[in-house]
Amino acid sequence: MSSEIINKIEKAGLVIVDVSDFEPKSQLNNIDLANWLDDNMIIKEASFRKKLESFNWKPYLNNYVSVTCSKDVIIPPWTYSLIQVKLLNIAKQVFFTNIETMRLLVVQKNIHEHDFNKYKNKKVFLKICNNKKLSMGTLSLCINAFSQNVKSLSFGEPCSNIPLIKNQKK
Repeated sequence: MSSEIINKIEKAGLVIVDVSDFEPKSQLNNIDLANWLDDNMIIKEASFRKKLESFNWKPYLNNYVSVTCSKDVIIPPWTYSLIQVKLLNIAKQVFFTNIETMRLLVVQKNIHEHDFNKYKNKKVFLKICNNKKLSMGTLSLCINAFSQNVKSLSFGEPCSNIPLIKNQKK
């Protein structure tokens, strides 16, 4: 009897891809314009510009920043633009949307920049175990991207995978 350990995944010719590799590597922050309102209901340009000058922008260094408003009020478009200009050389990128949509836009960008040619006609396993922060949107974007190139596609944990595409002819 041999004591050699056999890697069944490697023997099956599976290429394992950790889905979390496409998630943003930088911190995600949100600026809520509700905190910038005068009288809890309006943005006044003069006081807004003063708040911009005295605001501590350092926590946003090299992070992705979403700019939203949690209150149901009318926000002038220039407020978003002025915040973006303040963050131009500080934040990695600024989005005028909620934090989850921003996360998916960054994932989509990361997927778009990835070279999928190396998966052409390969059996690919999308590893999602041990990743509690993985969103269903990230999984969906990965399935869309990988399905265009692979021979077969499955996801989950190596001990209990879910086949998605099998023996697809390319």
